[in-house]
This record gives sequence, C-alpha cells and structure tokens, in this order.
Amino acid sequence: MPRKRVADIAASVDSWERGTRTTPINYGQSIQVAQLYNAVISSVIEGSSNWTIENGYRNIIANIGIGLDGTMRNVIGQDAENLVKIRIKEWLQDEQLILSGNREGTQFSLPNGYSMYYRSEPDIEFRHTAQCSSSIVATIEIKGGKDPAGALERLGAIHKSFEATPPGCTNILVAGIFTHEMRERLDEAGITKTFLLDDLIRGGRPWIAFLNEVFHYTVRITDKLF
Repeated sequence: MPRKRVADIAASVDSWERGTRTTPINYGQSIQVAQLYNAVISSVIEGSSNWTIENGYRNIIANIGIGLDGTMRNVIGQDAENLVKIRIKEWLQDEQLILSGNREGTQFSLPNGYSMYYRSEPDIEFRHTAQCSSSIVATIEIKGGKDPAGALERLGAIHKSFEATPPGCTNILVAGIFTHEMRERLDEAGITKTFLLDDLIRGGRPWIAFLNEVFHYTVRITDKLF
C-alpha cells in the first residue's frame, strides 16, 4: 500500500521504514497498522485460488521495484532542478548581468533594479526595486519529477506556490513531465508560460526561448534577443 494511504487510515510509517524514529512506537498505532496490513494481505490471499508464498515474494519484489522507480525519477528530477539553477547563474555571469551576490549563492543583484533569489517555494523569485519599494515581478517553479502518477500531486503544489504571488506577477513553470490532464488544468488556471525540463537541460532553441522569456520579456535586464 502507498505509505500516504496507510497514514490516512492508520498512522504514518515513514520514520518506521526509514529507521529514523528515535522514540518508541505507540502500541495503539502499531496495532492499527498491523491490522490494516493484515486485512489487505488476507484479502489478497483469500481472493486468489492459486496463491502461494512464492507468489507473495514476487509481488513484494515487484512493488519494491515500482517504488524505487518512482523515487529515482524524483531524485533525477531534483538534480535537474539544481542544474537549471546553475545554468541560469552561469549564463548571467557570462553575459555580465550579475552585479553582486551573497556568499551562499542564493541572492543576486541584476541590472535595472532587479534581484534574483534562489529559494524552495518558489524555486526562483525575481524582485524589482523602485523608489525604495520592492515587489515580486516574476517566479519560476521547477518540478523535476517525471513519475506520471505524481503529476497531479505536483500540480497541486504548483498552484499553491503561484497563488501566493501578488497580482500581476508572471509565473513560469518548468516541469519534468506534462500529462494531458495536467495540461488541461494548467490551461484552465491560465498558466501558459511552461517549459519542459529536458528541453532546457539539452539546450538549443528551447533554452534560448526560455532565456528570452525570462530576461528579455519578463525581467527586463537585456534589450537584445538571443
């Protein structure tokens, strides 16, 4: 069973499975979780006329493989998110568009009163300062996970992040995958500035189109198109 479903019905077992729990497991929660798993396993055994312990082992291995596949997709996506941030920073440096930055490499001063921040939600934030007043003008949300099963869950996080931005802010989405339903919901929400993560990593025309969208049309720090 998905651990999220176990948490909804009985108790969260995340720390149990990771081995990071430092306090004894509550007896009542242990009973609830054991009863839940027992009910599921029993229904599988009773509902199959040719069930054997060997088949049970095969199912366990298959589920582990599915879980690892989803985990690795998201790990790869996280690495790709960091790569996009690095590529943006390096491009700005090559174009001599970074005026100054902090020691941690998370805050950068750009021309024409703009600043860029590397955060978690949103992943990248742009502010503009004029007459001693600073305002958010654009954000970039990077969702690198490529597991189609989690696409709508990531979409919920995207909506939450974009809804927190002020009116008039330009929100740009970079995603590891776009399913058909995800595209429909993005269109309904008016999120039209979207880019595929793999396209940006590979470079070429999609990467140039991304740079022009961000730094020429939205965050106006360069007059030329690339």
